[in-house]
Amino acid sequence: MSESLSVPVYALGQPSRRTGIGGFSMKTTIVLGAGFIGFLACQLGGVQKIGFMVILPITVVLALLVSINVGGRSVAQGAEMMFQDWRRRVKGDNIYISGPSSRFAGGRYRLPGSLARTELLEGRDAVGRDFGVIFDRHRREATVLLDCQLSGQTAMTQQERNDITANWGRWLAGLSLSGDVVSAVFVINSRPDTGELVAKEVEATVHDDAPEVAKRIMREASDELSVGIPETESHVAVTLKVSISEPDDTSFLQLLGTRLPGLYEDLTWSGIQATPMSGDEVCARAHKFFNPASEGDFEELAVTGQPHDLAWYDVGPAFAEVRKNTYRHDGVASVTWEMASAPRSTFEDTLLGNLIAPHARIDRKRVALVYRPFEAGSGASRVEAEHRDAMVAANSSKKIRSAAAEMRLEHTEAARRAQARGAQLGRYSLFVTATTNDEQVLDRIRHDVKQLGAQANLRLREMSRQQDAGFITSCGLGQIPWTKESTSALAAQG
Repeated sequence: MSESLSVPVYALGQPSRRTGIGGFSMKTTIVLGAGFIGFLACQLGGVQKIGFMVILPITVVLALLVSINVGGRSVAQGAEMMFQDWRRRVKGDNIYISGPSSRFAGGRYRLPGSLARTELLEGRDAVGRDFGVIFDRHRREATVLLDCQLSGQTAMTQQERNDITANWGRWLAGLSLSGDVVSAVFVINSRPDTGELVAKEVEATVHDDAPEVAKRIMREASDELSVGIPETESHVAVTLKVSISEPDDTSFLQLLGTRLPGLYEDLTWSGIQATPMSGDEVCARAHKFFNPASEGDFEELAVTGQPHDLAWYDVGPAFAEVRKNTYRHDGVASVTWEMASAPRSTFEDTLLGNLIAPHARIDRKRVALVYRPFEAGSGASRVEAEHRDAMVAANSSKKIRSAAAEMRLEHTEAARRAQARGAQLGRYSLFVTATTNDEQVLDRIRHDVKQLGAQANLRLREMSRQQDAGFITSCGLGQIPWTKESTSALAAQG
């Protein structure tokens, strides 16, 4: 096969980690070092028994807790999360009730979890388009949602696909240059079509003087072809750090309005027609995630051109309950998976096609790809540190080094070269959420989602005891879990 006909492949990379002495993780090395210093101090102070009976056992136990990995997390981190979940259930905080029956006066239906303290602001960009901003005033973070129309699997040449992929990479790399972008979440949501749009199209097409038989055939055809057919919605949520001088300062909206057209117009070269979502559209999108029964009502209002008059403080669910592996909200149940490991081998640019596409046995499925860029100035130092750690891990033993160590060294070497050519550094994560009205089919849905992940060369893991956080993250509303870690730094995996 000639070189021009070969299919290019792309590598997602391996998770970043630090290596300490002897091939141990950096946290394990710190624990062992602190224990050794404590033991040496006991020896010098003449209290050898305390060193042998107290310091050494505690050091060994702590080292095992932070080094042993179970399900992608250290034992210490898993134990701390179990304790936090038990404490939440004892207090009853795993059940959320809003509206007139809630604990707070006012009867509002606020969003739960980390979205509860957010507010919605509105502005107008440089080209005259209104946009809504989800503002987290405490963290000084503003999130703008861009509604996206995807080109999909349209007929195009391989060169055109390569150009689209390259332009998408350039768009992501550009997020690192400004230094104030916290994350970019690309959400693709599939749900059953209500048929309102097709019915409206039929009414606009059929003339009043048409034969009654023709009108009936058109209406029956629209009902048969539209109701229940999967419909895809997608958006990109870009979260930026903003500065405010006083609590009610909203001057950053003007800066966002000037900068916003450059963000969504550049997406056109990536095969994405993006437009900013207004405040009403943001409210509707968020409420449909938590209350799928309202999808038909919102679509009917959109077809007739009427506003829904739903404020941001009322877009949350009336009831929500967090279980170990399920999140129940407004009469439906959702399960969220996180990406436990990325593809370790190279893959084609269509790898996520089956995972993103609507599924015949899953009513509602949402895939969120999270990108967190590093600042352009810190990318080079991080890559160099990672490469040094990979060299230490590969050469720390006189035995034949493992294939994983060689792959890590090869990956970091490629990252150094790409960084030298001007590439930017970022972290990728992926979340999958499936929602159903019938909890009895959850086992079948779990099996289907795992198979879809396997087809995409991904290992998906259910978010145990944190289904609410995973659901909120997959919504793409500006809240990501890494900036709100609930476990201590020592318990986190090193």
